[in-house]
Amino acid sequence: MTLTADAATSSAEYIALDERWSTHNYHPLPVVIAEAEGAWVTDVRGRRYLDFLAGYSALNFGHRNPDL
Repeated sequence: MTLTADAATSSAEYIALDERWSTHNYHPLPVVIAEAEGAWVTDVRGRRYLDFLAGYSALNFGHRNPDL
């Protein structure tokens, strides 16, 4: 699933939903990811990031690994 932001939906609104409905076992980064492949992620505003959190939790193989 790919999230797309329109003029009425901001990162702050997605973050508020996460704050309301998610568990609070760690403090998330203020970034809303829309797409990811390998080590690169793109937020809902189209900004790209190199994912340095790949060693955290279950994502140590990257995003959308074709072998998995």
